[in-house]
Amino acid sequence: MIWKLVAIILFGFLTYLFFRNLLHSWILSIKLKKVPSWISPNSLLNIVSVLLAIFSIAITMNESLVDSINTHFTSNGQTYLILFLIILVITFYAMNIKDDKIQYLEKQLDSETKNLWENYAELNEFYRQKSLFNSMEIFINSTPTVVSIQRYRYRTLKNHKVLKIIINGDHTTVREGDDLNLVSQAYFEFNLDEINTIISAYLKATVSFKTYNEKDDDFEALQDIYLRLLGELKNLSIEQIDNTYTYKFELVKLLHNLLEKSMNVSFKIELSSDKMQKLNGRKSGIDIAMFLLKDYMSIKSSLDLFNYKGTSDSKKARMYSNLQLTNKLGENFVYVIAHQTDDSWTQDKVIQKVEEDTKNFLEIIDAEIHFIS
Repeated sequence: MIWKLVAIILFGFLTYLFFRNLLHSWILSIKLKKVPSWISPNSLLNIVSVLLAIFSIAITMNESLVDSINTHFTSNGQTYLILFLIILVITFYAMNIKDDKIQYLEKQLDSETKNLWENYAELNEFYRQKSLFNSMEIFINSTPTVVSIQRYRYRTLKNHKVLKIIINGDHTTVREGDDLNLVSQAYFEFNLDEINTIISAYLKATVSFKTYNEKDDDFEALQDIYLRLLGELKNLSIEQIDNTYTYKFELVKLLHNLLEKSMNVSFKIELSSDKMQKLNGRKSGIDIAMFLLKDYMSIKSSLDLFNYKGTSDSKKARMYSNLQLTNKLGENFVYVIAHQTDDSWTQDKVIQKVEEDTKNFLEIIDAEIHFIS
């Protein structure tokens, strides 16, 4: 009788503690949105093991207790079954809350990790650009013949009629005390049929690049397109000049240069000085666009240079060189370097110095960006 009483008391006490802790944890999980850490398969297995151990000891020490338990469970089996099912449902529900919480935290961790990497990438790009711009400033301050470096982002777009080149000013470094004309944004539209015709003619005129036999080169198509475009400009009055004819004139200059170099001849563009001056001064940034256009057309050339075309006396001795580059993200840039030459220099010395400065600048930024030849 004593052991039966002890077993009942222990069972009741443990059951009381179990439900008390379960209810307490349940209330906390609702209020604090936390899941009790003890609700796990291992914890439940430990509780059941303790209860079974107590029952085993009690039954071993008093055989009459076995008959009493059988009688008791036979009479109250449904009650215990319902109670067991209620406990089981509550337990699994609490465990589901814990699993949901874990999944939520895992998703939150993935999101925060993704944001962390994005922020790191932005921060890394910021410091990379800052390092590049500092290098540009140091290069200008340490190179007496370089006045400024301008960086432009660019895009090349085309449809069935127009090839559009878009440049946007991105960063400029200017030597202290010098002035500079800037192009913040510019659009250039070339007739795509004319561009394709020039590309086809250029390929015929440069067959020797592949065969290594200059006799294979055919300049007829290149001459035809040159004369046709030049004829349109000759028949044009100065009052009719607009951007469309400015682009045609740039193509004429390009073809003129190709013919002179390919055929090893020298001749002038047969247009009046007034008309050429009007065509030259219409579109700011056109030299940058032509540099990019030659890349689009795959026209091989040495270092791309052009002179200052304005009226400022302080800029008359300036030469400009272009570099086309891309960064690790695939963004396209063109760098325009302004060189201060001297009137006493020969043309060969000017070209040599400009090429030297441009090469030095390229070596400085080569660690940051990849040069596109």
